Amino acid sequence: MTELLQLPLFWASMTIAAFVGGQQIYRLSGNSPWLPPILSSVTLLVGVLLITGTPYSTYMQGGSLLHVMLGPVIVMLAVPLYQYLHTMRRHWRRIALAIACGSATTIAVAVALTYWWIGDIPLSRTIATKTITTPVAVAVSEQVGGLAAMASAFVIVTGILGGLMAPPLLKLARRDQPHTVGLTLGICAHAIGTSRALELGQQQAAYAALAMTLTATLHALLLPSLLPWLI
Repeated sequence: MTELLQLPLFWASMTIAAFVGGQQIYRLSGNSPWLPPILSSVTLLVGVLLITGTPYSTYMQGGSLLHVMLGPVIVMLAVPLYQYLHTMRRHWRRIALAIACGSATTIAVAVALTYWWIGDIPLSRTIATKTITTPVAVAVSEQVGGLAAMASAFVIVTGILGGLMAPPLLKLARRDQPHTVGLTLGICAHAIGTSRALELGQQQAAYAALAMTLTATLHALLLPSLLPWLI
């Protein structure tokens, strides 16, 4: 058994099994937004790691096998994006303004509240990366002097809360048009929000994929220069 726990292929298989288990829990709950597959699968996987006493470095030897597949999966989001490209072209100024203002607002509020309540500069710089996908968030966090180890946790929590809260809040505010929901999920909840948008419809998914991509690009270009200057 000890030798099995050292095999990268075992942990790659265990990660897939945990995600399948998370999807089953999600279906059995009636697609409850409180139980997204990523939350259940992460909980299951962390439980197995704790029970077996497996260090993170050993797990990531298998996790890295799956990590290389993220690129092609993200590229697949281009399919719904292509279907609504002609509509997006007509409104590209509004979309660009929405993404720029939304990104700036999420960063400013998170950094201001963290710095005000806790007063820790590395933590404040780390939380500025919470609304972009994990690989970009970790890389940007390292560049700005943040805590790269905590960046992933902030990204996951932000994605889960964003996917959970954004649709009902927009409906309550009577701003639940498909493009508005998609842009909001992409800006505020990155890949997890985009997966939530895929459940809501193709138009929501297309706008979420666009917003997620542009938000990550915008943050990667600007945050390394702006954050050390701001805090």
